[in-house]
Amino acid sequence: MEVSKAFMIPTEVDEVTVDCDASQDSTSTNIKNKEKGSNTFIRASICCDDRPELFLELIQALKGLRLAIVRADIASVGGRVKSILILRNKDGKDGASLSTIRQSLNVVLCRIASSSLPSPDCIRSKRQRFFLPSY
Repeated sequence: MEVSKAFMIPTEVDEVTVDCDASQDSTSTNIKNKEKGSNTFIRASICCDDRPELFLELIQALKGLRLAIVRADIASVGGRVKSILILRNKDGKDGASLSTIRQSLNVVLCRIASSSLPSPDCIRSKRQRFFLPSY
């Protein structure tokens, strides 16, 4: 048995998974209010490099999709982070599809990955500009 399957440990591969909560109807691809007060929950898992702007980007993406975080489990080991988020629709109406959520989180992941590459234009500190090589 692989350790990362039994425990919440970040893997070396950047990945995003999105699926319906097992206790709800998994055939539905939309977050719907099935009965009054009953929401379908979505489980989103993100594994990537730990960057300062990661959670800000995630929150902005989820707000844009009108999703609320019900629960968040986060593990960070060796510069990698794994976040498992339980989400629900904020206003109880038909929400974003699973593929839309997956695409939005992949965009966040790509943005984070591309920002980890230092370029002379985005380095704010004069000391960093001076001491980093200028290939």
